[in-house]
Formats: sequence, structure tokens, C-alpha cells
Amino acid sequence: VWIIFLIAGLIFAIAGVVICVSMLYTQGKVKTIGVIEEVSYGREHSSYTLVSFEVNGERITARANGYSSGFYKGKEIEIYYNEENPNEISIPSLDLLFLMFPGIGLLFAGIGGAGLFVKWRKKKREEKLREEGDIIYGTYTETRLNTAYSVNNRHPYNIICEWYNVEDEKTYIFRSNNIWMNPENKIEEQNITTFPIYIDLEDKKNYMVDIDSLTEDVVD
Repeated sequence: VWIIFLIAGLIFAIAGVVICVSMLYTQGKVKTIGVIEEVSYGREHSSYTLVSFEVNGERITARANGYSSGFYKGKEIEIYYNEENPNEISIPSLDLLFLMFPGIGLLFAGIGGAGLFVKWRKKKREEKLREEGDIIYGTYTETRLNTAYSVNNRHPYNIICEWYNVEDEKTYIFRSNNIWMNPENKIEEQNITTFPIYIDLEDKKNYMVDIDSLTEDVVD
């Protein structure tokens, strides 16, 4: 999902920049004032605005894609027409709307990039815990459906474990990462009663429940 957000956002941003540059590029274009002759709101066809204007004493009517809520028949607006082909026009007030495209694209790309960064950071944290953390064993208490998270209307599961720390005489509750199959049958078949937990004993919120025994033969 994050990769889709990132790629789609980058494509949208790049396409938006290309469109904006081409629209704002005025070389070979002549600035003039036109009069709106017709506005189509796209009920049956694509939205467009018909504009008439004068070129060397000749009245020309040309079509520009899109429209604005402030457009109406008879309104005078600023336009650019192609000096070599006057039927090719652009309306600056409409072109400005395309400036939001790169921003929207960068927003989507930022969301995707942030999601990937969080996953990468989480992976690095877990690798560090496996290499440098302490190992304790938590008693399996239950399998819980994670209703706070879903993909395609499916909820993942979490393994819940308890660990009693004799040093501070406290019981700690640990939750595993999401797992996309119900592991209860496998836990029962393998008679699993405890799960290894990699933990930083100086910061007990930094931990990882090792559920490799449940997922090692599962194809994602």
C-alpha cells in the first residue's frame, strides 16, 4: 500500500509539473481578451469553455478544456492563443488550478514515503533487538483479533503474552506484530505455551514477540 502511494504520488507530481510548465510557457503565445460564448459543465460530454476573440480583425471562436464556477456567457476573460494556430487557446485562470496537482502528488508520495520509512525503522529496531536485546519467555494467554486495523475488510490477529518480572514483582503484557491467519489451531497442535520475547530491559516498551514458529511455513 505504501509503495502504491509513493509511486502514484510521484507520477502525479511529475505529470502535474510537466502540465504546469507547458501551460505556463508563453513563448509563441499571444495574450488577449476573449468573451465567453458557451460553458459546458460535462453532463453529457467533457467540460469545456467556448471563447471568441479577435485576431487581425477576424473573429475566432475556440474551445478550451475545463471551466470555472465563475464563468458565464458574455464574461470577458484573459486568454492566450497560439500565434501559428489561433484555435489553440489556454485560459490562465484555469491553468492555475493545475498547480495543485504537484502538491497533491507530493502529499501522496510523502504519505507513502513516511509509511515505508516507519516499516524500515521498525525492521531495523527488531533486528537490533534480536542482536543486542535480552530474551525472556512470555506465557501465552490468548489470540486477539486486532479490530483497530484492517485490509480489504480483514482484521489481523495478535498473540498476547504475560511475563512476571521477579525483580520488580510486576506482570507485563506483550502483544505480537500482526499475523494474517488465525494461529490458534497451530498453537494448539504444537502445544505452544510460551513465546520468546526480545526486549530491552532498560526500556521494557521496546520489545518484540517472536512468532517465527507460527509463520515460518506461511507464504505471504
